[in-house]
Amino acid sequence: LIFLSNVTDQFTLLSLKSLVTRDPYNVLSNWKSNISFCDWNGVSCSRGSQRVVALNLSEKALEGTLSPYISNLSFLQILDLSSDSFHGYLLVDFICLPLLEKLYIRKNNFEGLIPQTLSHCRGLQILSAGDNKFYGSIPQLLGSLSELKGINIRGNRLSGTIPPELGSLTHLWILDLSSNMIGGTIPLPLANLTKLISLDLRFNKINGLIPPNIGSMNKLHELGLSGNAFEGSIADSLYQLVRMYNLYLEMNALSGPISTSINNLTNLRKLYLNSNNFSPGIPPALCELKNLIWLYLHDYVFSGELPSDVENLVAVDKMDFSVNQFSGELPVSISRLQILEYLNLSKNSFDGNIPEQLGHILNLDTIYLSHNKLSGEIPKSLEKLQHIQVLDLSFNLLKGEIPSGGKFANLSAESFLGNYALCGAPKFHVP
Repeated sequence: LIFLSNVTDQFTLLSLKSLVTRDPYNVLSNWKSNISFCDWNGVSCSRGSQRVVALNLSEKALEGTLSPYISNLSFLQILDLSSDSFHGYLLVDFICLPLLEKLYIRKNNFEGLIPQTLSHCRGLQILSAGDNKFYGSIPQLLGSLSELKGINIRGNRLSGTIPPELGSLTHLWILDLSSNMIGGTIPLPLANLTKLISLDLRFNKINGLIPPNIGSMNKLHELGLSGNAFEGSIADSLYQLVRMYNLYLEMNALSGPISTSINNLTNLRKLYLNSNNFSPGIPPALCELKNLIWLYLHDYVFSGELPSDVENLVAVDKMDFSVNQFSGELPVSISRLQILEYLNLSKNSFDGNIPEQLGHILNLDTIYLSHNKLSGEIPKSLEKLQHIQVLDLSFNLLKGEIPSGGKFANLSAESFLGNYALCGAPKFHVP
């Protein structure tokens, strides 16, 4: 019986090889009947029965279709075909793979429906099928796989809604459904996933409110809701997610004020609030987030002066407040952001002079100040910015001579367009 089972495993692997049309690294070159299949590249066998328990052919640039006979590997626990070029339908009868624990098929070209028979893999812990061409709905039966710790089905063509049954997966750490065409609302039972560390629903068609019970996911480190149609205000309970590192809420229809409770999120590293309909004004509490490294508030309706409290964001290296209605002078205090590399304040109504102290932020490599009402001369202190690659001062009211030292020698006329009182080197096309 063991011999027959071994023959079955060998036959199954050879059938897989026969459907591989491209093997640029000759990974399957030792898949020959005169060599024990347990010694073949990518194959792992159990010690006793010599049955295939793992098949790892990831990142081998293999092309072809996947043999349906792979269902005969009845002892299989791990199947890893990620980052290859397999295509066609996933014609695997998962009923015959009851021991499967980890399925990695991301970054291929598989298409069709996600097989319902996956629900028979009762011990499945990882389902990684992102970046393929699967379509149809997310199978409700996935909610019965109580051992699941990670689901990644991002970057497919999935539609329908999020099954409430997924709220039963109480061991789940990661749920990534991003970059699909999923609609509907976030089902309330999803908040039962109290072990979840990362929830990524970005770039779908999900609408409605952010669930009021989202604060129950109190282990969340990352929440991605960008690029959907969420509306209403940010749920109060979201501000209870004190372990949050990355919060992506941009490109929705969220409204209302940003609560002062945002200062509870003291671990935040990345905050994207841009392209929403929030009430004007940056709450001072936001400037208390001293661990922020990326802050994106562009394409917004912010108005008034840029608060001097931004100096408290001492860890920030990317800051984008562009396409708003800010006015007044640029605060000198911004020069205290010594880690800052990227600064975009373009398309506002800032006036007054460019602070000389801006040249003290020595890490800056990108500055966008275009389309404002800035006046006066360009500070020579900007010549000290040795890492600067982009300096866009176009369409302001600047005057005087364009500095010639430092990295200014590498800049082009586009950096200074629309400032009719500037003068300088001929290459800048100014008087």
